Amino acid sequence: RIDQEDYVWVDKFTIRNLELFSSNGSREKCAFADVVDRTLTPMGGRLLKRWIALPIKEIDRINERLDVVQRFYDEPDLAESVVEHISQVGDLERIASRIAAARVTPREIVQLKNSLSAIELLKALLESTDDERLHALAEQIDLLAEVRERIAREVYPDPQNNQIQRGGIIADGVDAELDDLRRIALHGKDFLNRIQQRESEATGIPLKISYNNVFGYYIEVRNTHKDKVPESWIRKQTLANAARYITEELKEYEEKILGAEEKMLLIEQRVCAELIGFITHSLGALQRDAAVVARIDCLQ
Repeated sequence: RIDQEDYVWVDKFTIRNLELFSSNGSREKCAFADVVDRTLTPMGGRLLKRWIALPIKEIDRINERLDVVQRFYDEPDLAESVVEHISQVGDLERIASRIAAARVTPREIVQLKNSLSAIELLKALLESTDDERLHALAEQIDLLAEVRERIAREVYPDPQNNQIQRGGIIADGVDAELDDLRRIALHGKDFLNRIQQRESEATGIPLKISYNNVFGYYIEVRNTHKDKVPESWIRKQTLANAARYITEELKEYEEKILGAEEKMLLIEQRVCAELIGFITHSLGALQRDAAVVARIDCLQ
């Protein structure tokens, strides 16, 4: 419901005849909104269109806007700094709606973190002035420090994929099992070489670790060294000149590496879901931040 006491009621015929949002002629980008729109964020652009479509009637509110505009006009350095910080803010309204719908992408999550960092600088800038109106705007900004810090801690700054289902998103050090699986998947050969070297030094046997589809990973020992084989090794196959053994460690490693990729995706999806759930609790504050930034964007 639009309160007609607060706004000038501009009907669709007037909007068309005044060419507020679209031109009746053949020239492109010559409607009023196109000419005056110098906003830097998508939400600022949307708010400016609402301001054009719904002109306010209350003189105090009009002057409050114009006083801030005058301050930016009189202090170009201040305006330039505001522009610098606002230009780093993404479309917080859209990101908030995608978080609410659980359709947010990894890069949008990173964009949220970067936007919150820019908002922190913007808030400090407004607070550093002696203008009460700018202070009032700054007070409405919630820095959402916990959200920003958690994203910075849990998500790669430049995710490999832009789909949560494809993985390559969650940073190292967030989940111990995920880190372990990554080491196995990415450095499996090095892991096997370390086992091979350790067991060779411990037993004095020049052995090698191999793999086949029947036994999986196994240790092969020539018959000349069979007396040195530890009791904990399990014999799986006898050859003419050698024998093949498995160990509990190799069995565990095999189980891990064969299901590593699938498990990594499941873990990443779980951690992402937990992170999105955490951010969801701050959606109200995020939407308020978006509204304040949009307002500052329009005023500058």
